[in-house]
Amino acid sequence: MAGWHGPWNVPAQMPSARNFLVIPLLAALCALLAGCPGRIHDPAAFRAEAADRCPSDFDVERDLFARTCGTLGCHTGGPTIAAAGLDLSTAGIGERIMAHTSTECGDRPLVTPGDMAGSLIMQKVGESPPCGDQMPAGMPPLDATELACLRTYIAALSGEAFPDGGVPPMLDAGAPPGLDAGAPGLDAGAPDPTPMGTTLQAEAMTLSVYQIDPADPTVIRLPDGATNGTATATFDGAAGSYQLRVNAISESDGIPQLTIRVAGAEVATVTYPMAAADNEPFVIGPYSVTLAPGDEIALDGVAESGAWARVDFVQIEVSP
Repeated sequence: MAGWHGPWNVPAQMPSARNFLVIPLLAALCALLAGCPGRIHDPAAFRAEAADRCPSDFDVERDLFARTCGTLGCHTGGPTIAAAGLDLSTAGIGERIMAHTSTECGDRPLVTPGDMAGSLIMQKVGESPPCGDQMPAGMPPLDATELACLRTYIAALSGEAFPDGGVPPMLDAGAPPGLDAGAPGLDAGAPDPTPMGTTLQAEAMTLSVYQIDPADPTVIRLPDGATNGTATATFDGAAGSYQLRVNAISESDGIPQLTIRVAGAEVATVTYPMAAADNEPFVIGPYSVTLAPGDEIALDGVAESGAWARVDFVQIEVSP
């Protein structure tokens, strides 16, 4: 029948004058959208471009360093305790990064202003670092977003310009975090740093009479003929309540003693158990202690017979 079509006999629609105007407008709009590469026709490229940008709410010190580097036994606990002497967990991170040189890498500075690709800190998180292991140690490599945020952070520290001429994320008026009174961790009104656990390796402590065990360089002991000695370390973490343990080595030929002191106050004096066989590890503690930056942790060992008050490490964990 004239004017009808299709199996359902729906009346054919005749195009109106408005249809003739809308069609060219839609075509023009499609042409404009087609001219935006990486967003419509290439979603993979769009996602890659987004991954190379740092979100404005990403805080490198909080969201990257604290999660990957400033963890137990790594870059935490102050310069006398932290790996490579670089603390990435307490206030002043930006200043320390800019001032730090790596003895492992021929005393190279971590940051070379004006040379992002040549800066050691960026090379250490890359696939093939020029010296030592890729960072973060024992964890997956940084992803594209984390690398972008680290580049933004380092560029701000060294005063580098940004390609888009904009202000880096997380910074007030372009001021580098850690170098400005308004930066996180240095503002007088900012919250105190979060307490974090750490491990004090005995051989890295300051030794008086104590010596590194010739039979095991990860352990300290009193020398033959000595009666007592001390090992100390300065706590540079955040103030808070902690649990302190000492991992020591008992022996079969004597029962030495160890006194633990924090900021001059005695925490405990313990007599080592007699070991069934030589050099058996055991744990002293835990003890609840309150620590503040600058507190001295001291271990006073007293030898007995042929047992030399051996110590492996001190473990400090945040109290639950």
